[in-house]
Amino acid sequence: MSREDAVLLASRSLAVLFMLWALTDISYLPGRLYSFLYYLNNQSASAYIDHMKHYELVELGFLITRIVGFSLFSMILFKSGPDIRELLLPSPAEDRPE
Repeated sequence: MSREDAVLLASRSLAVLFMLWALTDISYLPGRLYSFLYYLNNQSASAYIDHMKHYELVELGFLITRIVGFSLFSMILFKSGPDIRELLLPSPAEDRPE
C-alpha cells in the first residue's frame, strides 16, 4: 500500500466517523428543539422557567454547532487534499523544501 493510499484510507475513515457523529447529533435535535419550544412558550414568570429557557437555547446552539462542524470537517477529510495528506502522514524532513 502506497503512502497516498494509506492517507486516503485514513482520511476517508475519519470522514465516515465524523459523519456518523453528526448523524448521531441530528437524532438529538428534535428532543432539544421540543424542549426549547416548551420553555419558550411557557408564560410563567418563574426564575426556573427563565433559566431553563436559556439553558435549552445554549444546548440547542451547541448541538447545531457540533452538527455543522462535524459535517464540514467530514467533507474536508473526505476530499483529502494535500494539507490533509501532510497532516495525517508528514513527509520526512529531508523531502521538505526549505
